[in-house]
Amino acid sequence: MLGDGEVWTSLIFLTPVSSKTEMPHKIEFFNFYIFHLHYNLAAHMWVDNTPSIHIQKLKFYHLSIKYVFGELCVRCKGRLWCGLPKCPILEAAKSYLPKLKISSDSLFGISPPSIFVGRHNYPNVFAGPLVSEDNHAREFSDTSALYGKDMQYILRKTSSLLRASTEINVKKPNGRMVSATQEIAMSIKPLDTELKIEKIGTGPSLDTFFYPTGPRVIPRKIDVVDNPNIPRKVDNIVDEKIKANSAIIELYKYGASVDYLQRLLSAGILGHDKKMVPTRWSITAVDDAIGKALMSEVKHFETVDKIEYYTNSFMGNEFHILLIPGTWEYEMLETWLKGAVYASETVIGEDYEPFGGRKNYASQITGAYYSARLAVLEHLQSRKRQAKVLIYREITPDYKIPLGVWVIRETVRHAMLNKPKNFETMNDVISAIKSNTRVKSWPSKSKIVYNLRHQRTLDFFM
Repeated sequence: MLGDGEVWTSLIFLTPVSSKTEMPHKIEFFNFYIFHLHYNLAAHMWVDNTPSIHIQKLKFYHLSIKYVFGELCVRCKGRLWCGLPKCPILEAAKSYLPKLKISSDSLFGISPPSIFVGRHNYPNVFAGPLVSEDNHAREFSDTSALYGKDMQYILRKTSSLLRASTEINVKKPNGRMVSATQEIAMSIKPLDTELKIEKIGTGPSLDTFFYPTGPRVIPRKIDVVDNPNIPRKVDNIVDEKIKANSAIIELYKYGASVDYLQRLLSAGILGHDKKMVPTRWSITAVDDAIGKALMSEVKHFETVDKIEYYTNSFMGNEFHILLIPGTWEYEMLETWLKGAVYASETVIGEDYEPFGGRKNYASQITGAYYSARLAVLEHLQSRKRQAKVLIYREITPDYKIPLGVWVIRETVRHAMLNKPKNFETMNDVISAIKSNTRVKSWPSKSKIVYNLRHQRTLDFFM
């Protein structure tokens, strides 16, 4: 019997019999190995239950369980780089989510409003609105409302949301489900929604980028009972058919929240070509688009005149944020401590961009990079200042279930509301930060710290 937080999986490796490279272009013969593993979430470790008899002699061919199920899990964050059909860590974590009972094939509830567009089997994905019978779901029409709440509260509220979805070609969206999804996405107020359920699909959903939700249901009918409250500005922009990026920036300046803009992009409402966008992708796309727009303004401001140190923590995520005098640069480092979700060992990651920006995706930090960058840029833009920005995030074992990148965005936003501590030298501020972190080696991974040490005068550190 498996306990809570445990999941079994079988892992199959196909490795070339005779090749000198890890990823040969042509493979003709294979060794075939099967490993029987289960992941224990409470112990944060993989347990190997592989039988002693294999089809051929066991070898990993430049791979090891430590690599495949150690650092790789932190880098992957549920994107299935291991080749398994489901992430065993996320599957194990689902056992901690509240169980939602669906007792009828008819449901009358509310959408906060919120939608979800999947990414698996793209472009044919499952998509639709999120609907809850819990009237308190109205409380989190925006994820900023979840900040400061405890884990159980968040899981109880978000897990009450059913993913009412059908398979949709995101490049050619049409039909009643698409129109209902778009109505809900465009509304700034919760909407009463009625579902006739055809069948219950998969169980609850966990995603690194989005908050947890309840099970997926496939409706045979969906009706949005209320009239959506859509800002006139949104209607005008949709009618103008301007580029999605331009629409996002214009609506953000108009006062639209990041969550609202992510819904619009995901629902296929913005841009010349009305295509739905998987939720995970739309979250990062909006954070990135707004961040770049703010960055173009911030780069023309005067710099801060002292080193400013901000800190904040939420849900086992501890942030240390430095604004350093000088022209814009941005770097984020994060340490996943052993015992945090995904981390069976302690792993440090880093992504950086110079004044001219970066051309590729922040593959080490992923979506958190763009969410944190947006939060700091909002702060700098409001002050009409620029700075070199260095963020160090330490993820502790208290962060056992991924809640979405809104955690990063809101925690950094609230950090920037605090009064900073000022320091004269980098040595002083790094010593102060290290006194409050479990891992002391992180400054050696920082490009900004390295560049300042080698390009600044000694007076800057004395």
